[in-house]
Amino acid sequence: MTDQQAAPRGGRRLRSDTRRNRRRLLEAVGELAREAPDQLTMQALASRAEIGPATAYRYYSSTEEVLAAYVLSVVEELRDFSVTSTAEGRPLFDAVVGKWVDLLAEHGPALVQLRSRRGYLERLHAGDEIIVAMRDAWSGPVRGLLDELGLPHEMLEYALFLNNMLFDPREILDLLREADLPRRDVITRLTESYGGALRGWARAC
Repeated sequence: MTDQQAAPRGGRRLRSDTRRNRRRLLEAVGELAREAPDQLTMQALASRAEIGPATAYRYYSSTEEVLAAYVLSVVEELRDFSVTSTAEGRPLFDAVVGKWVDLLAEHGPALVQLRSRRGYLERLHAGDEIIVAMRDAWSGPVRGLLDELGLPHEMLEYALFLNNMLFDPREILDLLREADLPRRDVITRLTESYGGALRGWARAC
């Protein structure tokens, strides 16, 4: 076998190792965020992922970068659920809210670790990858809700802004953990509150 023939196999092994190590690091984020959120460091993540710190830094330059990758993967799951759903209108919105609540119940402890000094609209206009994926996840459901409420699509960006405020992971986690409310009630009350916020915004325009 020539070197040229052997190289692609080595490349495939390298890519396989890269995918595996990245996956392990992301899994480590979720595990440590649930078990010991104050100990989220690159060293701790590398140890949990069973790779060396130098290898971890080869893939991500900081804890914040690993967290951002983890958050993006969760938001992309929500986006994929939303855009492939066959539901429309209010049923679609309810389904996406339910999916978001379920994702937060599983991944919320990691999502709340990532914070930004910039607001939603600034990050959206700057093309922030996470916020763009979040917009893509919610745009269809929010349009359907606007239709049901008789509100114009021209207010979509502000509707998404309000959505980002009301469906914030920290606040939903707080409801799930601290309020004596079943999951269904959390979804219903958030959705009704959001509808009221949309009507109020439209009246003030």
